[in-house]
Amino acid sequence: MRVKGLLGGLLAWALCGVAGASTVLVTGTNRGIGLEFVRQYAGAGWTVIATVRNPATATELVALAAGNPKIRVEKLDVTDVAAIEALAAKYRGQPIDILINNAGTLGDVPKQKIGALDQAEFLAVINANTFGALKVSEAFKPNLLAGKTRKVFGMSSGLGSSAQTARRGDFYGYRASKAALNVSFRALAADWRAEGIMVGIIAPGMVETDLLRASGFPGRGITVEQSVRGMMQIIDGMTLESNDKVINYDGSVIPW
Repeated sequence: MRVKGLLGGLLAWALCGVAGASTVLVTGTNRGIGLEFVRQYAGAGWTVIATVRNPATATELVALAAGNPKIRVEKLDVTDVAAIEALAAKYRGQPIDILINNAGTLGDVPKQKIGALDQAEFLAVINANTFGALKVSEAFKPNLLAGKTRKVFGMSSGLGSSAQTARRGDFYGYRASKAALNVSFRALAADWRAEGIMVGIIAPGMVETDLLRASGFPGRGITVEQSVRGMMQIIDGMTLESNDKVINYDGSVIPW
């Protein structure tokens, strides 16, 4: 009887641990900031659903997942509505505590300059950076409602700030996509507040990534480790009462 009681207690403890486990979904995790989110959350014991457009080329992510059963790699292009809906259907009933819409693109910079504006490129950047984040959030709303912390984040940028635009031009599609994300996620926050879902907007700062190098600012950024560590602190501390600003990784506020 004692053995049965002990086994029953251990089983109950194990099930409680599973039920109490925290889960984060991060999009765009093949490299840079997204990959570092996976690394740090998994290192902290979270279950991580890591999405990537092409798992076959995400060698570092796949290797990281191979050594940690808490990391689940999923194929997802955030511009593909059918793919978003299919992944949401696959995870129907799975509580998700935090959703981080990290996936995005800088786009082809020369095609975002006055004198060479390309409509298709402009719309492609908006589709990935703004619509994709909104659509993923919409699709996984039931999962967030089932989660404990109910937090979803959009990834902004100082380039989406009207107040800071006077410093430099260019990047028209990218700027527009981040400004649109800001106002869209504020609207989403208003829509979901009554249901207890906290919608926040964070920014990574100027980080040494492929995106920064493509933008023409190489060698001037912080490390991905610094950026993600700071954003995770912001994510942990943000509430329904403190989610009305765009917060940079270091806690500073990026003006609208």
